[in-house]
Amino acid sequence: MVCAGHFVSHFLTLTLPPLFPFLGEDFGLGFTELGLIMTLYAAATGITQIPMGFLVDRVGAFPVMLTGLAVLCLSIGGIGLTTSPLALGGLAVLAGVANSVFHPANYSILAAAMNSARMGRAFGLHTFAGHFGNALAPVVIVALAVTWGWRAAVVAAGTMGLAVVAALLLAGPSEAGDAASDLPAAGGAEPDGGGEDRDESGPLALFLSPPVMKLFLFFVLTAATSSGMQTFSVTALVMLFDTPLVAASAALTAFLFAMSMGILAGGVLADRTRRHDLMAALAFAATAAIIAFVGTVSLPAVALILLFTIAGLLQGIIRPARDMLVHAASPEGATGRVFGFVTTGINVGGALTPLLLGWLVDQGAVRWVFWFIALAMVLALATVMSAGRSTPQAAEGA
Repeated sequence: MVCAGHFVSHFLTLTLPPLFPFLGEDFGLGFTELGLIMTLYAAATGITQIPMGFLVDRVGAFPVMLTGLAVLCLSIGGIGLTTSPLALGGLAVLAGVANSVFHPANYSILAAAMNSARMGRAFGLHTFAGHFGNALAPVVIVALAVTWGWRAAVVAAGTMGLAVVAALLLAGPSEAGDAASDLPAAGGAEPDGGGEDRDESGPLALFLSPPVMKLFLFFVLTAATSSGMQTFSVTALVMLFDTPLVAASAALTAFLFAMSMGILAGGVLADRTRRHDLMAALAFAATAAIIAFVGTVSLPAVALILLFTIAGLLQGIIRPARDMLVHAASPEGATGRVFGFVTTGINVGGALTPLLLGWLVDQGAVRWVFWFIALAMVLALATVMSAGRSTPQAAEGA
């Protein structure tokens, strides 16, 4: 149920960008205004994600997730029925607020409903479902738009999401899912001397505690590496080495596809080790070396695609281990708010990195696109090792 909701949220998030030419013509907007629409969506998600985490911990994860999914579907579907640019912006903001529920709610449900021996695979499947939604959305929505028109395509996407809402409503919450925020971390562990002690000093103290802050920075850095690869790796390869555009694009596609497969493999590995910090650090170290090498040496297309595939697999392996570290650092009754806080780092890293890398390219420092990504990976390595030593899992494996 959680993966179905996560798939729909990612699918609907990438519904509008492929339709920008249609939206621009119908609403009389330029690409700057259309980009602002997506900025509003992302900002609304980032700003409200932490409050949604508190709401999850207070009223339960399942009703928050189900309500958010329904509002997201209605908002995106409503865009296909409006003719006002102002309404378009308002619906984008509403959709962004609704989208903010999924990380805190979904992780809370999984943390409570899954056996600890399968937690890594559960987190891996959850992340994979989101990536799968990202991959399918552009192809499906463009095909629907070409066949039926963009408005019918958007309404159809929202209706598809509402069908999932209906299925989840009929299935109902499991006892564990509905009471997710009331249960301790997997295995009954109380991180850092007991969740209740840590949480009594209030949410600000929890967020500013060293383990949680380190994990927030870790999410910022992992988002920076992914965003950098997706936005500027192709441009940098073409400008640096005259790599054919087709070869550079194929390398990025291989990276993204391999990342999805790596997420599934990482879920299995995460269930077979307690040293999730070491697992993530080794993957980051190897990926940093690969990316730095790619930015330094001109490579034939086959070698480039092979290295990007290996890098994607390693980056995918990191994701379930990352989620397991956050799960271990969440005190009893605070899973929603901790995941809501640390996953806000995804919005921060994803928003800042394209601006920085675009500036570097404009300054002629194109090689620094890859060096920056490699540096972010090294910093993430240091952060995750430090954060991992603060969790019970790292202590048990030491």
